[in-house]
This record gives sequence, structure tokens and C-alpha cells, in this order.
Amino acid sequence: MVVTSDEITLKVENLRAYYTSKKGLVKAVNNVSFEIRKGESVGLFGESGAGKTSVALAILGMFEHLSRYYASTAANEENKRLWTLKDEARKKGLTSDVFGEELPGIEGHIWFKGKDLVTLDENEYRRLLGDEITYVPQGTTKSLNPYSNIEEQTSEVLWVHDEDNELKDWQVMKRVLQTLDLVELGDVDIRKDMKPSQFSVGEDQRVLIAMALVSLPALMIADEPTTAMDVGVQNRVLDAIQIVRNELNISMLLISNNQGTIAKTCDKVGVMTAGHIVEFGDTIRVLNSPGHPFTRAFIMSNPSMELIRKIKEKGLRIRGIPGNPPDLAEQHVGCPFSERCEYAQDICRERIPEYREIEPDYWILCHRYEELPEW
Repeated sequence: MVVTSDEITLKVENLRAYYTSKKGLVKAVNNVSFEIRKGESVGLFGESGAGKTSVALAILGMFEHLSRYYASTAANEENKRLWTLKDEARKKGLTSDVFGEELPGIEGHIWFKGKDLVTLDENEYRRLLGDEITYVPQGTTKSLNPYSNIEEQTSEVLWVHDEDNELKDWQVMKRVLQTLDLVELGDVDIRKDMKPSQFSVGEDQRVLIAMALVSLPALMIADEPTTAMDVGVQNRVLDAIQIVRNELNISMLLISNNQGTIAKTCDKVGVMTAGHIVEFGDTIRVLNSPGHPFTRAFIMSNPSMELIRKIKEKGLRIRGIPGNPPDLAEQHVGCPFSERCEYAQDICRERIPEYREIEPDYWILCHRYEELPEW
């Protein structure tokens, strides 16, 4: 059984993650705040392009590196100017608000076990990544080395972080076998010598989870761990994640647009659209009685069987979300969902709502929350 505590493993405060593009500055993540306690699993749930993966990349210290790389390949003078200004502002310790111009990159705070990750240099980040903070990427096709066996790939992180050369071969082998067994790979004594092409997609995904766990991290981030899998394989992968949580009691951030994945693996969930968290709280509370119009519409567009029965009982109909998500490269005023929301009024289009705590550990970004009909 997973045991959570009041000890905070990760705290994200007013996180902004902007990148440059040919169309202008893209506000991928806009003033996002949440926390993950020790042993707790938090999900980020929402449509594609909502900013979920950008949050993960920001925590991993990869967002700005990738943004600068794509800006340089685009060879856009405006992009170069913005990144030059970003470097000037950082040297002076200034944010966009103080500098007087919205800038690309990361702003805000990402607290991990008392350290602000935003302020760490590259060497300090490297000591954390793969050791205390690990990542399970989306999909397996390009994530595993096709030429190395599973044992070599799973053990690599242990050797990389053994700066004092204290580990022995037998210790590493024992940890690798225990971790592969933990994710229920099966016959690990024999299969450790096999290469990724000899495994199924679901087995490859469990190997990636094992690689993220072998260092016994404090925080594991999993990005769409069941993408493009059939239901049976999805369930086995999710079962492996649950086993890991029960055994190791680690904190986890799981990113998905699948309601079932979130429901099965997460204690709390943050619902994202257009770079904002619009609702955050207990998973059962959010999925069964959503308070934000976007959450309601998103769940309604892809409902569970239980929700389908509920919809029919109330005489409602299953429908998609009207319109398109806002272009994050354009200036947008008001609630990020206002142009697609059936409950929107003038205030929703004119002013962004306050992100407020309605109940203990339940947050909402909506002007009209108290006036909405019961779900």
C-alpha cells in the first residue's frame, strides 16, 4: 500500500515556460502551480498541446535547451533577439515582468527537496537527473538502444552516478535483476541478455520503467506511458507502475490524456488546457464531479462506461469540445477556455480568473464556478 506524507518532494510555483517560434513567443506553460508529496502520484490530464509535456521538460531542465536548439535552427532574427535579452535578464536576476518584455525560457520556481531547480547549473542538474529524478519518455521506439541488451541499458545510470567508484559488479547486477523483476518482466535471469527488438511493446515500456527506477529515485516522471498500446498491454504497464509505487513509495508525476490511466494511477490530478491548470484536486473528486467547464467537456468528449450511463440517466448527450484550442503564440485575454465555454460571460473573456483554493487541496481557475449547474 502506498503511504503518502506531508513531506513535499516537488513544489512548482508560478511556472512559466515560453519558447520562440516563427509566429512569435509561444506560452506553453503559464503560471502553473502544484505540489507532490512524498509517496504521492499526481497526474497532468488534458488535451494534446495543453502544456503537460512542457511542464515535465521544465522540471527535467530540458525545456530551455530544446527551445534554444529549435530557435537556432529556425535562424529567425527576432528569436535570436529574445534569447539574447533572456541571457541579459538572467545575468541581472530579472524576470520578464521587471525587464519589461515577455521573454522565452523558464521563470518561476521548481522546488525539489528544498532546492530550486530553476537556479541550478548544468552540472548540478546532471547529478540529480537519472538518480533522484528520473523520466519515462513517451513511446519506446527511439528510447531504447537497439544494439545494447537490457542489462547494459538498465545498469548504465548506476555506473554514471557512481562518481566515487564504490559499486561492485555484483551489486549492480543484483539491483538490475531486482528492478526488472519488480516490473514483472519475467525470467529476468535469461532475458536480461536480450535486446529491445526481442521484446513486445509493453515489455519495452516496462524496461523503460525499470531503467527509471533502478537508482531508487525520489521522483519519477512518466509521459504518456501507455500510448499506442491495446487495452490489455496498457493494463499490464499500469499494473507495473502500481506495483512500483507500492514497493518503493516514490513520488510520481504522470502525464496523460487518458482518463482511465489517470484514474488508476494518480492520487491527485491537475487538468490542463492552453498552458494553464484549470482544476486541481483529488482524482476521484475531479473525475467524478468536475468543477471546471473544460474538465466537464473534456471528460464528456471521451467518457468512461460509468459516465455514459450517468449521461443517459440525465438525458444528456456525448459530444466533443466545440472550436479549437487557442493559438498560444497569440495574445489571449481572459480565461483560456472562454472562447469554447458554453457558460462564458463577458468577464470570462475580459479577465483571467484567479487560481483559488475552493476546498482544502482543491483548486479552480474559473470566474463562474459557484454558478455552474451540478454535474
